Amino acid sequence: MAALLEAIGLVKHYDVEAGGFFRRTRTALRAVDGVDLTIRSGETLGLVGESGCGKSTLGRLLIRLIPATAGQVVFDGQEITGLSPKALRAARRAMQIVFQDPFGALNPRMSVEETIMEPLLIHGARRSAETRQAVTRMLDMVGLPDSTRYRFPHEFSGGQRQRIGIARALILRPKLVVCDEPVSALDVSVQAQIVNLLSDLQGELGLTYLFIAHDLGVVKHISTRVAVMYLGKVVEVADKRSLYARPSHPYTQALLASVPVTHPSQRKRGVGAQPVIAGDIPTALAPPSGCRFHTRCPHVMPVCRTDEPAMRPVGTGHDVACHLVAPGPPM
Repeated sequence: MAALLEAIGLVKHYDVEAGGFFRRTRTALRAVDGVDLTIRSGETLGLVGESGCGKSTLGRLLIRLIPATAGQVVFDGQEITGLSPKALRAARRAMQIVFQDPFGALNPRMSVEETIMEPLLIHGARRSAETRQAVTRMLDMVGLPDSTRYRFPHEFSGGQRQRIGIARALILRPKLVVCDEPVSALDVSVQAQIVNLLSDLQGELGLTYLFIAHDLGVVKHISTRVAVMYLGKVVEVADKRSLYARPSHPYTQALLASVPVTHPSQRKRGVGAQPVIAGDIPTALAPPSGCRFHTRCPHVMPVCRTDEPAMRPVGTGHDVACHLVAPGPPM
């Protein structure tokens, strides 16, 4: 599959104040610190990692909801990090986002029809029978009756609100949709409905997803490939079968070890077999030197403390940044 989006050396630093009451200094919070990532047309790339590792920031950078400190994003053959506001507005028709909080993402004073229609109006459409018909089609696609178009967000459940958010994101028929933990705020039974809805819409509309999540079970169900992020950097990327069956980075192994299993016989390498990592993720204000995971890694070596590992192939379509892993055959 051809690349739809490519991030090259993407960086996002925030200036923050640190220090005591009498001595304040400004320093950089390294939310995203040099990420290279490719999203292929028609796939779902899962993005996983602990809270605070930079997943949501990366998702927003990729569609330029926030400006990058450095690096490039090439979307559909066009470099978008330097676009003017006018050119960026045109490009944004093809890039949309579904947010984590289905209530906070909706304007409580706008009806469902107004909410879903708003992107069309922003991009030059007029209120007409045609735009109202487009809203009707989107409501049907996300499984909501047409009678809901005149109701307001507070009248819906969390799952229904998320369906409204999905309809708003898809009304412009984008190529790429960033799903920023779209099911984490929902009940478990509703999560499955939303994930299945996203899968069905992907097949129907030919969508490409970046699916950001904590739940590794959900990611395994919906993703084509998976990228693992730790403290502002991507440490492993592979197709989901390779990653879940043969995780190479110690951090990935620990993440998969934290997945609950229903029976001890299901424990195998990568799932329920590795010890869960101890300690908290270091601060992004002062990330460790060398490999950023070395402060928590059970296999740390002296080189891990001084040299940052480069991303290298360990198999077909399987890349990992770890000194422990021997490189695979040339790709």
